[in-house]
Amino acid sequence: MKNSIYPYLSNYLSKEEISDLKEEMEKPLKLKGLLINPKRISPEEIKRTFTSIKPSDAFENFFTYIKDKDHPGRDILHNAGAYYILDPSSMLISKYLEPKNRELVLDMCAAPGGKTISYALKNPKALIIANDFSQKRALELSGNIERLGIANVIVTNYEPDYFLKNFKSYFDKIILDAPCSGTGMFRKESKMQDDWSIEKMNKLLPLQDSLLDTAYQLLTPGGVLSYSTCSYMKEEDENRLEVLLNKYKDISIQELPIEAGYREGTIKGTIHIFPNLYKGEGHFVSQLVKQGTAPSLESIEESKTFNKELKLYEFAYRNETYALPFIVRNFLDLHALRMGLKLTNSAQYAKCPLDHALSHYVNPANSIDLSQEDAINYIKGQELKTDINLPNGYYVVSYKHVNIGYVKKTNDKLKNCYPKGLRSR
Repeated sequence: MKNSIYPYLSNYLSKEEISDLKEEMEKPLKLKGLLINPKRISPEEIKRTFTSIKPSDAFENFFTYIKDKDHPGRDILHNAGAYYILDPSSMLISKYLEPKNRELVLDMCAAPGGKTISYALKNPKALIIANDFSQKRALELSGNIERLGIANVIVTNYEPDYFLKNFKSYFDKIILDAPCSGTGMFRKESKMQDDWSIEKMNKLLPLQDSLLDTAYQLLTPGGVLSYSTCSYMKEEDENRLEVLLNKYKDISIQELPIEAGYREGTIKGTIHIFPNLYKGEGHFVSQLVKQGTAPSLESIEESKTFNKELKLYEFAYRNETYALPFIVRNFLDLHALRMGLKLTNSAQYAKCPLDHALSHYVNPANSIDLSQEDAINYIKGQELKTDINLPNGYYVVSYKHVNIGYVKKTNDKLKNCYPKGLRSR
């Protein structure tokens, strides 16, 4: 390693712990994880599909698999939004956030989407703004939400200052997985090792402090802040919390349980994940709570149409129809990349008047189930031939009875409506 991180870990790890970590980091990454979308696929089906997959004892609907034996990211079911691939350590954030009915959640640095997706599936009654201030990453995030057909997420691309101007003391929960030096991901991203230096890490510390300060100001009284990094470095983890705790006296650590495989941080109740102790990559996880009681939420569902089939409220936004579990007036002013579940698609050159994500809510029994060959051609964007005796019109196609998207049947052809941004090569 060009610039070794290990000398900098000696301020809180013993020589033996550092030796064990170093030995593990030199081994190839073998174990990966995926979170199923339970409305799309059953645990039994996912077990039948992949040979090395095993359910997790720690997380609901989460499975691990061996990288060299299975490749879920290349499977058609991945394109169909049946699951999301993420590291086991990333699941800790949603594990320890307790669901609350009709809560407002902000994921400040959400891309590519693992934390948002895991919490959105855990609590469909929450309304989540998933933001990333990188446009490229925000578009990737939006694609992942679209692919999984998640209805309770709004995707935005704002700088943190926008939220400070419009949403102070507003959110019941804030997820801040802060930009960091990424030392916990060195085994996964080998290029990061060569690029790392203590000087580059130190340049990130003011940004982490600024984001934590912003998160504090956006958090409603009584709200919970989840702060995490994919870094081993105390400078990016506990030290940043200490800066916040010294500045604001009405926020405190909400101690997390130290379970088997965790290493408690130098602040009681915070968690470090090391791959030599836990089957996951490096992570730091903490929770804080702000004193006080949250004000009542002002929502406007009474003026909107309730869709009984979707169990969501419909509303107009930018000449389209969308749906959310509940509606907050201020959110309708957002310049969103994705505003919950999109129902219509009236763009001039749209291939289908119904949005792709809506296909996930059609009963698979009413879809056209494709062969593997046709399903592969479909996710590549190709037109399909058919001898199905159905009237011309729009239909949902599926694979293994998991809906993939829409087609337009025209005589003996199924014209492809799968979004270009989601297609496989």
